[in-house]
Amino acid sequence: MNASALFDHLWQSSLFVVLAWCFAVLLRRNRARVRFWVWLAASVKFLVPFSLLSAAGGLFGWRMTPADGASMPGFDSWVAPLVSPAATWVAAVPTDFDFARVLLIVWVLGAALLLARWVVRWRQVMRIVRSATPSTIDSRVPVRVSATLREPGVVGILRPMLVLPEKIADCLQPEELAAILEHELCHVRRRDNLWAALHMLVEALFWFHPLVWWLGGRLVEEREQACDEAVLESGANPRGYAQGILKVCQFYMASKLACVSGVSGANLKIRLEGIMKNQKAVELTSGRKLLLGFVALATLTMPVISGMAATGPASATPAATSAGKIVLLADRRVKLHYENVDVRSLLQALAQAANVNMLVSDQVTGSVTVRLDALPWEQALDVVLAAKGLGRHENAGLIIVEPLASMKN
Repeated sequence: MNASALFDHLWQSSLFVVLAWCFAVLLRRNRARVRFWVWLAASVKFLVPFSLLSAAGGLFGWRMTPADGASMPGFDSWVAPLVSPAATWVAAVPTDFDFARVLLIVWVLGAALLLARWVVRWRQVMRIVRSATPSTIDSRVPVRVSATLREPGVVGILRPMLVLPEKIADCLQPEELAAILEHELCHVRRRDNLWAALHMLVEALFWFHPLVWWLGGRLVEEREQACDEAVLESGANPRGYAQGILKVCQFYMASKLACVSGVSGANLKIRLEGIMKNQKAVELTSGRKLLLGFVALATLTMPVISGMAATGPASATPAATSAGKIVLLADRRVKLHYENVDVRSLLQALAQAANVNMLVSDQVTGSVTVRLDALPWEQALDVVLAAKGLGRHENAGLIIVEPLASMKN
């Protein structure tokens, strides 16, 4: 992914987060689990560029005959800013300083430090788990007790395990302990550790983006509220449940990893107020369900349809693609890397890179594959023209390109 495509992906994903926030506000009176899935979709968007969906659609694109014309008038121009296929990248790159390489090194170091930090904390948690002993508590998942752990938590993704502090039964009433256990089992049913690990991957790849970290806070907030709602719906006493959480917090020690689901996450004051109010969440109306479904379907299908439509008219020869890049160096030198590109599009990109006026004859057709490194711009242009039997001449500052046969006539 080049710099232009990366920038497109970042602003598209940021826009998607804003859209998710709008839906979260709209759904603020509905169940927390609905808002959680909205925020999770915004997180996953960072891993799936729209240009990738567009490219996938191009693999299954339809072929149109000339009589068909444009299948969707205005569709390509409307959707292009969203899918942003990386067709041509023209950038000024100084020869004595590779800024892109420096940015890459900084990104790798940041991601590596973040992953190393999580690995260290995960190893600490696993040492606690290995030293824990089996519990006599009957549960659908294995339960262990630890003398060093200070907060109940679910550990693991494929084979989750509930780990409890050793003295927790002495600190809580049976009613309070049952509510706390139900909260943790809700994390297991929802596979919250899996979704937390998925967002951790997003944080590692996009650690420089502040919205990614803000998004992580929203995910923790909604997942804890979703579990609180499930506990209360199971018949737990709100006062006993709130007291159980407060007692746990009296000897609380934060979980060492975001993918270890505990009972004291998110804003504790807001959570306790919500538990004591015990207000029933409003069920999604049919209209809101349709709206969510439509937006989700449009988000997935719009780039795919754009890619399918971009395959263009049918022809006897393989369709030419404009995938590639032009890098403009100092002293009007260029790097030119293109694979099976339409020669007219390539000439247009060259003219744009050098900021010159160029007129290409209607007789110029076909495609070309070219890879040139650090050639003077005019020499690179002559190489492309020679490869297709073309020539050029200038008239009042305008470069005119046409077949050599036409020039001789």
